[in-house]
Amino acid sequence: MNSSQEIIGLVEKFLSDSISKEEMRRLLQAYQQKQISEKQLDEYYASKWRSAGQYSSPFAGESRERVWEQFQKHIYQRSQMAPKQKSRWLLYAGGAAVAVLFFILGISLQLIRENAQQELVVTVQNGQKASVQLPDGSHVQLNSASELRYSPDFGKKNRTVQLAGEAYFDVKSNPDNPFIVLTHSGFQAKALGTKFNIKSYINDKQITGTLIEGSIEVSSTQFSEILSPNERISFDTKEMMFYKSRINNANEAIFWMTDQFVFDKETLENIAKMLERMYNVTFSFTSSDIKEIQYSGKIKNNSMENVLNLITIVSPLQYTITGSHITFSKKQK
Repeated sequence: MNSSQEIIGLVEKFLSDSISKEEMRRLLQAYQQKQISEKQLDEYYASKWRSAGQYSSPFAGESRERVWEQFQKHIYQRSQMAPKQKSRWLLYAGGAAVAVLFFILGISLQLIRENAQQELVVTVQNGQKASVQLPDGSHVQLNSASELRYSPDFGKKNRTVQLAGEAYFDVKSNPDNPFIVLTHSGFQAKALGTKFNIKSYINDKQITGTLIEGSIEVSSTQFSEILSPNERISFDTKEMMFYKSRINNANEAIFWMTDQFVFDKETLENIAKMLERMYNVTFSFTSSDIKEIQYSGKIKNNSMENVLNLITIVSPLQYTITGSHITFSKKQK
């Protein structure tokens, strides 16, 4: 029976055609910095294990389970993280196929199409945020429940990305190659080098673009406008109407990056959507008129309980929590 060190060496050699030492180093660095999750790390190695399994195995006399247990401990020791109690690699390797994930410089990239040009996708789940460094040097901060798509040749012929959700863009200047953000309903923003925030969730009625620094052109089939710093465009996707306004502090648009809220006559229904994305919970209302109650103000250093308590302090509402579900109802007199 081989020693643990020999098994680790065999696994690394077995996977050498699928993953280089540099890729492994980047994976571990991304995991340490919490840029990728444990689940994503698992899925990546599971896909490589399956691919390598198409060839002859060097693990004579060793069970598949023992091989992966030893290699798992090795990986998590290298990342200075405690190994899991139960391995999911075996479950993934033995079950249905999962999406192949590649990790380059700490960014999770999903393989969208095979045998064609591959589109790269960064997906952020509810309750999470992500930081993305694009090949051209531009930086993107993604909010919860958001997705960013771009082509593998991004920055060469064009700098076009597709956004579903919310993101802050710090764009590297390149006058010869504009940076374009495409969203649903035909709304797009074009920049040369600037800082701005786009909020474009599929289920929201409005798309908003807020300029922090520089200049951008926002447009759809209905309009085209140039924004200056501290200006915002709001586009109603149902009525196909837009409204351009000047705001006192554009940085309020990116308070979400520090877990802060700013409400300006925001309905409770919309606030609930924000909380669902940030805290991975769901909301319901005992009557439809509760959804339309409006709130204005700023909440700093917040937790979900803090936000809920403040809402019930300033309005005749109460809430109950059952697991991850919150119900708003009117206070009993």
